[in-house]
Amino acid sequence: TSTLLALAIGAVQIHHDVVSAEYTIRGNPNVRDDPPPPCDDYLNNLLASLANEDPGEVNRIRRILAMENRPCYKHYFDTFADHFLHRVKSVKKHMNLHIPKAGGMSLCSVARHSEYGSDIPADTNCWERQHFYPMWCLYYLGTRPKWESCEDLDESTPDFVMNENYLDYPLCMQQRLYSTLIREPVERAISHELHLEALKDTGNHEMPKKLFESRLAMGRMNYMTWALSADLFADNLNKASLVPGKMHAEVAMDTLSRFDFIMELSEDVECDAAILHFMGLGDDVVEPHMNAEFGKFEAKWHPPQPRSVYEEWNNLDKEVYDYAKRLIKVDCEFFKRLKNANSKPRYHHLPKNLAGI
Repeated sequence: TSTLLALAIGAVQIHHDVVSAEYTIRGNPNVRDDPPPPCDDYLNNLLASLANEDPGEVNRIRRILAMENRPCYKHYFDTFADHFLHRVKSVKKHMNLHIPKAGGMSLCSVARHSEYGSDIPADTNCWERQHFYPMWCLYYLGTRPKWESCEDLDESTPDFVMNENYLDYPLCMQQRLYSTLIREPVERAISHELHLEALKDTGNHEMPKKLFESRLAMGRMNYMTWALSADLFADNLNKASLVPGKMHAEVAMDTLSRFDFIMELSEDVECDAAILHFMGLGDDVVEPHMNAEFGKFEAKWHPPQPRSVYEEWNNLDKEVYDYAKRLIKVDCEFFKRLKNANSKPRYHHLPKNLAGI
C-alpha cells in the first residue's frame, strides 16, 4: 500500500517555489520512502543553502527532526533558531490561511491592535475584498483573480491579510510569513454549518439556494484538506466541486509542515503567547470570539446529523489535524525556548551573507 501511495504521490509532485506537475511528500509519517536527511555535514550544508532559497523546507526539516530524530534536532537547534530569528526579523508581511470557525476573528482582533493595525483592511475581518471573499459570499471561484507572481501578491494585498478560502500556490515565503489556525474537525464542521445556517436564517447572504447548499456541503466535509490543496488540483471553475481524497490530505500535511506558524487557540496559553510574539502580534492571549447574533441562533439550532456522521465526513481532516497537532507540539517547545532565551541570536551557522545580522 505504501508503495502504491508513493507512486501516486510521485505522479502529482509539487514544488512550492515553482508550480509544476510534480510533488514529493517528505517527512510524512505515512510515507517512509524519503526519510529525513542524515545528521552529518550534508545536512549542515543543506540547511545553509536553503536558508535564503526555501525557508519552508527549513521549517519542515526542523519539525521532522524534532519528531523523529531528537539527537540530531538538538545538535542543530542553534542553526534552526538562528534561521528562524533572522526570518521573522527580515520578513514582516503576513499571510494567514483562515480556516473558518477556528479562531480567525480573534486573531484578526489581535492584529488590529498590533503594528499591522494601520494596514489591515477596514472590513470587519482581515480579508481584502478583491481576492479573499469568504466562500459563503463568493459566487464563483472562477472570478477570483490569480496573481502573476509573488511580487504581484505582495504589492496588491495588505501587510497582514487573511485568505478566506483556498491557499494559493506557489507559497510566497520570500515575501510573507505564513500561518493558520486549526480546530478539532468535527467541532469545526458543526460550528461552520451553524454559521452558514445562521447567515441563511438572518438573511445575511444573497446566494441562490442551490449554490448556497453546495457551500454548506464544502463546510461540512474535509474543508481544511480542501483549503490546503485545492489550488494544486483544480482550476478556479472546478475548485468548488473538488472532493478531497487521500492525496489531498498528504499535500495538506506537507504544506502545513512548511508554514511558519500553526496554532490551536486555548490549548497552551504560554505557547500561544510565544507564537503571537514571533508573529509580531504582541504577547496577549487571544480570547475566543463570540458573535451575539449567531449565539441567539445557536440556542435553537441542532446539528441535523449525529456526530458519527460528521466524523465520517471529516475523516481526512482528522488525519491532517492529528498531524498538525504533532507539529504544534514540537513548535511549542521551539518557540517557548526561543522566547525565554536570554542570549542574543547567534548566526554563525548561516551563510556568510547572513552572519552578524
